[in-house]
Amino acid sequence: MSNTVAAPSGYAIERIDPAAASTEVEAQVVALMQAIEREESPDDPPPPYEAMAAQFRMSSPFREMHWSGAFHAGRVVGGAMMMIDKTGANTNVRQVYLQVLPEHRRRGIARALLASVLAEIGDESGVVIHTWTTTRMPAGIACAERFGGEPALRMRTNQLDVASVDRGLMEEWARRDPPGYRLEWIDDDVPDRLMDNVITAIQTMNTSPREGLQVEDFVVTPEIVRDRERQRRERGSDHWMLLAVDEATGQTAAFTEINIDRRTPTVLWQGGTATIPEHRGKKLGKWVKGRMMLRILDELPAVRSVRTNNAGSNAPMLAINEQMGYRFAYDNFVYQMTLEKARERVRR
Repeated sequence: MSNTVAAPSGYAIERIDPAAASTEVEAQVVALMQAIEREESPDDPPPPYEAMAAQFRMSSPFREMHWSGAFHAGRVVGGAMMMIDKTGANTNVRQVYLQVLPEHRRRGIARALLASVLAEIGDESGVVIHTWTTTRMPAGIACAERFGGEPALRMRTNQLDVASVDRGLMEEWARRDPPGYRLEWIDDDVPDRLMDNVITAIQTMNTSPREGLQVEDFVVTPEIVRDRERQRRERGSDHWMLLAVDEATGQTAAFTEINIDRRTPTVLWQGGTATIPEHRGKKLGKWVKGRMMLRILDELPAVRSVRTNNAGSNAPMLAINEQMGYRFAYDNFVYQMTLEKARERVRR
């Protein structure tokens, strides 16, 4: 089935191969990504060029990437990225991201870019398209809805003003030291002896609420963990993970993690935090969160804000974050649409 949609007059939609892209095209793609980041987060420090260029160039045996650009007067003014999971899970899901510079919107560029993505998908049956957008980008929400997307998962972004952190409370949480458990710190790459623990920790995120999102459990293997470490190094960022380990079994009971880019030291992103189901009810989440926050306060003095994303229906984690001082900042949504609905809307 053809999904061809003519590009608006004066524009051309072309496939971009990051591995073969010229330095000039790469710079234009990165400039587009940076412009969208600034629009979404105007108060943040500018995203580092090197990190975004690495993201554009990134390849992995565990995901397939397709890039298209909207060119105007020889310059990239919009783009489409489609990602396909190659781990063996969610083989019917296509993650799609559309970006258009503000001064080029409402001219049919997003429609033409999406048509190029649908042409890449072809006639596969049962495909579901997911796209992520935020309330800070009304244009993104309008675009997702125009092409048949429905909000399937609400992710709430909360922000912690580090200056307002109650250090006494964090010390109280950090002193819990529940009997039968120990802590293990991992800075950056995972030691072989803790690989199984880390896989258990990451896969526990499969227990997070999915609301209406049509996804199955994601898969993690040692090879996937090592590939993620390689990608992190190429982006130039650091990663701290703290595990609570059950002394009796040696298995992970809870964890928390943060991602650090020292080129933008004032803003820090909290990664996953979870307690393995059979260990819940022992306040292990507060224990690891308290220890992590004390380390942030002591070792990362430039940090002014910490942000975290949680499903809007994840009441237990939202409650812990609220006690820490996190406050609502904005909502993100994963919009979901069927391939058939997207095709029908693009042809209108």
